[in-house]
Amino acid sequence: MRVDTSTIGIAPGEGLVARFGDVVIYLVGANTSTERILGAVEAVADVEHPGAAIAQRLAAVVFGTGSEPPPFGLVAPTADGTLVLLRGPVSAMISGAEGSRRLVGARAFTWVDEIVRDPVRTLAVGPGSDGRVTPYPRTDLRGGVVPGGGFVIEAAVRRNNKNRNRTATPVKKNVTSYEPVATAPAGLAASEPEPDSQSGPRTGLTEAPTPEPLPGTRAWSAAPASMRVEAQPIRLRKESPRPPLHTPAPTAAPTADPQHATAPTLVAEDGTAYPLDRAYVIGRGPSVDESVRRKTAAPLVLQRDRHISRVHAYLSVNSGKVFLRDAGTAAGTFVSTPGEPRWTRISQTPTELPPGGRIRISEQVLTYSV
Repeated sequence: MRVDTSTIGIAPGEGLVARFGDVVIYLVGANTSTERILGAVEAVADVEHPGAAIAQRLAAVVFGTGSEPPPFGLVAPTADGTLVLLRGPVSAMISGAEGSRRLVGARAFTWVDEIVRDPVRTLAVGPGSDGRVTPYPRTDLRGGVVPGGGFVIEAAVRRNNKNRNRTATPVKKNVTSYEPVATAPAGLAASEPEPDSQSGPRTGLTEAPTPEPLPGTRAWSAAPASMRVEAQPIRLRKESPRPPLHTPAPTAAPTADPQHATAPTLVAEDGTAYPLDRAYVIGRGPSVDESVRRKTAAPLVLQRDRHISRVHAYLSVNSGKVFLRDAGTAAGTFVSTPGEPRWTRISQTPTELPPGGRIRISEQVLTYSV
């Protein structure tokens, strides 16, 4: 079952649902072992067929620590199929070509693990023993940790267009040339959608990525509302003509652009400055976020730290104001205003950061400098 092309719906509940690549895990509750479980899964989620490696790491956490870990259910790809691992009062309902069946984690003293063969249409993991999970409508977890009471993975549906458009003009074969991809007319500046005005908390759920356009066509799409940022024009530069053979030496050094010289920046402790003229995705691997892939935000990479998530926080700029929100991380994102020594943890709702304010993620601090 390919998780990357499937829809992962989130069910309401008091636990946590996390996705790292093609690995999805549900934890019924949270205690001192929660962070170690999530860290063990995330550490090897990027390898090919991580199911076996994750089972080994989880065994060390579950059976090698003094504290009792919370019940959990995990789905991860393996070389032979899909690993379903359940511990405690957690169940999984699997529906495929061979019918439907149920796995219950409480039936084993340690845990229940089974490799499910493809094809699988739906796979639901939730609390209790009945395996029934009802997700929120139209939810699709793409990455990170969010509140939830279970998840449902639905395989992507392949549509058969064989009998459609029979009267359409047949496609010419042996075509050796193609029309080039359409581009924007010269002199026009591309812009990004405006920021999301929704005031409710963000759950880290995004829409599926838009497929690439075919050669000779143009595709128009809007970024998800939770990822919209302020429109930023893109300057189009023309190559300067080739200078003559004998170019006179310049009489004076060029002066710096005063607009960029006075622009506000976000300054790290090592002196690295990030201009606040764009949106940023902050974390130790922010390039996995859809807004970075669609180029509606720039990545701001922090030093690797087990307390820093790959996508940890989102920063946006709107009408000269800077807003920050957490990506639903376990470690959290903290801010402090000028003259205030205490740190305040922010939520997934955008919080305005005043000039001189500071951002703390784990042990790393960024300052809003004007």
